[in-house]
Order: sequence, then C-alpha cells, then structure tokens
Amino acid sequence: MGGLGSGSWHRRGAKATTANQHSIDIYWLRKHGYLRPGTMGSLSWSCLGKQTGVIGYRMGHDRMILNYRHRPQGGDWEDVIQELYFDRTPCNLGGYRTWFLCPRCRARIAMLYGAGRYFLCRNCYDLNYASQHENRRYRLLRKAQKIRARLGASPDIFEPIFQKPKGMHWTTFHRLKEEADFTNMVVFGLLGQYLDTLERNLSRSSKDGIRRCLAR
Repeated sequence: MGGLGSGSWHRRGAKATTANQHSIDIYWLRKHGYLRPGTMGSLSWSCLGKQTGVIGYRMGHDRMILNYRHRPQGGDWEDVIQELYFDRTPCNLGGYRTWFLCPRCRARIAMLYGAGRYFLCRNCYDLNYASQHENRRYRLLRKAQKIRARLGASPDIFEPIFQKPKGMHWTTFHRLKEEADFTNMVVFGLLGQYLDTLERNLSRSSKDGIRRCLAR
C-alpha cells in the first residue's frame, strides 16, 4: 500500500502548514465509530480526486496502532508501526472525552499530523495554520464568505443577501447580514487600496521603461 511520503500534495518549497499534511482527527474517528476497541481497517487521504496516502490501523482500549510505510525525501521506503495512546477527561454532563497524547511532547491533543516519519502534534512539527499566511484582505474575505454560507447565500460577495434561511430568527438574520455587509465594505476598501498600489507600481515601471529606451 501507499503511505506517508507517497504522493505528498503540498507544494515544494512552500511553508509547512496544517492544511498541507495528512492528519488524524480524534473527533472524526469518534463520530464515525472508529474508536471502538477491536476496530481495524485503513484510513486514506485524497486531493483533487487523487489518493495521496493510505495507512492501516487497529484500535485498542487505550491506544490506536498505525501500520504504514514512509519514504523520506530521497530515501527508501520504511515500514513503520506507531502506537498512539489515548487520554480521557470527564464531561460536565457525564461520560468522557477522548484525546490523543502526542507521542513526543505528551500534550493532550485532538489532531495529529504526519509531517514526518511519525504522527505528532502541530507544535512538535512547528506547523502553522493556513490562515496565518493570509493577509488581512483574504482573512476578511473568508470571514464574509463564512457568514454568507450561514445565511444560505452565494459565496460571491458582490451578490446581495435578501432571503432569510428557514428556521433562522429575524434578529439573527439581521445581525449576520449587517456583519457580512460591514466585512464586505472593509474588503472592498482594502481591494481598492491594493488596486491603487498596483496601478502606481505599473505606472512607475512603464515610466522607467520609457526612460531606459530614451537613454539608449
């Protein structure tokens, strides 16, 4: 089977982020019933319809055992068996919540990343969130689109929001719509500044080009 390092889909030379890595989410495992002791099978990842990795797993009472192959850059394939131990904390209304214990720092964590030979937490691999690399304009654009999604509107911020989603209170609708409109206004302002700066730079480059031609 394939494994970590097989079909890695992040751009070479790009800053490593959580979005670029194969990850294992304890919440997803619990939601789909994978945490039951004795459960076994495989987990796979894909990007743009192409499988980028697959690993085998077996679930115990206090741990998850992974079985996969890893190939370091420029190296040979290596068989890896990794044990991921669980920690459990009580919930306020009864029951408990399951966490991973990071194999390196022993931190209680919900998500582990396969950025190297083993699955470790984000801090151990020094991974940033993708949003940390976005400028303010793109962060606000994503915020506006997230609000529009809650309102059932198109992600196109140039389209007006008219219809209230079924079951949503009018006060909630008006609050979210005002927030979306304000965010749109800020995005348009930042976009205008960006276009003005781009136009000035292009104009300056054109004038410099003309001067160089005349100087020949």
